Amino acid sequence: MRSCMIIITAILFSLAGCVTMPDKVPDQYLSEKTADQAKNLEKLENEVISKNHEVQTFKDKVEDAEKKFQIEKGRLKILKDEKKLLDEKQKQFQLENDSEKIGENAKLISQKESDITWQTNSVEYAEASRDNVKAQKEVADAELSALVAELNYEKSKIAKEYMLKRKVVGTAESKDKAYADAEKFDEKYRQYLDKQREVLTAKRTARDEAAIKLKIAEDKLKK
Repeated sequence: MRSCMIIITAILFSLAGCVTMPDKVPDQYLSEKTADQAKNLEKLENEVISKNHEVQTFKDKVEDAEKKFQIEKGRLKILKDEKKLLDEKQKQFQLENDSEKIGENAKLISQKESDITWQTNSVEYAEASRDNVKAQKEVADAELSALVAELNYEKSKIAKEYMLKRKVVGTAESKDKAYADAEKFDEKYRQYLDKQREVLTAKRTARDEAAIKLKIAEDKLKK
């Protein structure tokens, strides 16, 4: 369990820079959780760890997709450079009025143009593939953030129960204020969870759009 919490803490730290996250729920406020509550927290913690592994996997996939994209771009540049050389040769053959070489070179130029068209489509496909994987990773990131927010919200509800039993919260000056603070304690965690779910919805929409663009690029490559 200790190693599990160390991993969870590391994940929380890595997400801290995204959208401002509420403070960590003090452990003492969780000391009276029920068996069912403890089981639910453990389930969410395991889901967070599993989702974090998925995010790490997507990082590798994004790197691979980026490399493939750069390779395809490099191949396109080579073809365009070769086409320029053929164009220069064609100018020279025309100056020399060498009809035989002009005809032969024209065929090479035509083939090179065809190669460039195909490679341009390959570059578009590689770019769309990269963007699609990036979009999938962003969804996984958002899912991780939402899971962490849900975990914290569940903890905040347990903490609220703990506070209401004692009607004491931090440095509250009166029991009335302490009671009011306890009543609204979990609200900021719920709002944060709602915000993360909104982000997740937007990321899923972007992922679906990226998948459509990939399909278009794939169909174009097959023609």
